[in-house]
Amino acid sequence: MIKKIVRRIRREAQHLRSRWFQWQLRRTTRRIAIGETVRFNVPVRNGGAGSLVIGEHNCFGYPLAARLGSGEILLQARNAGSEITIGEGNTFSNNISIVANQRVTIGNHCVMGDQVAIIDCDFHELSPETRNRSAGHIRPVHIGNNVWLGSRVMVLKGVTIGDNSVIGAMSMVNKSIPPNCLAAGFPARVVRRLDEPPEKQRRPNETISSCV
Repeated sequence: MIKKIVRRIRREAQHLRSRWFQWQLRRTTRRIAIGETVRFNVPVRNGGAGSLVIGEHNCFGYPLAARLGSGEILLQARNAGSEITIGEGNTFSNNISIVANQRVTIGNHCVMGDQVAIIDCDFHELSPETRNRSAGHIRPVHIGNNVWLGSRVMVLKGVTIGDNSVIGAMSMVNKSIPPNCLAAGFPARVVRRLDEPPEKQRRPNETISSCV
């Protein structure tokens, strides 16, 4: 009986914490739409002037994963014309940063590890004389459906990652990755396709466990 009461109190506390984090996000975001049954296990911050659209059944923060501080997630549509659009059924771990100066789009049923960073610009120009004049080159980023980004993956401007693809931990993605591929490295390169026949998916001396 006591265990049931404790479990119920914990569930209620988690629900209240999620509602509090959602209220804080709404309070600091000018244009925002959040779907039903979205769970906030960690604080989520925006602070930009753009629009943020979050679909249904998304989960932000994972209690058992590595966490720095509060595990805060940054979803920042920085300028008035910037957009971040997140589909349905995605799972985000802790300390993730997604910044759009133009547009970042994430599909449905994606999984993102801790400290993933997705950005659509350089933030500065390269020339020393004009370095702080603008955000440099800006190109939209698109993450497809059912994509898995491992821990500490960085996705840079102009990248499209196709449906069902997996990006190995600590990879830097500066070029688009086709659908149904395993990619890893710095910069990320396709290791193999995931839609190959089972007998071809593991080759002799192939080691992939360290990058997913």
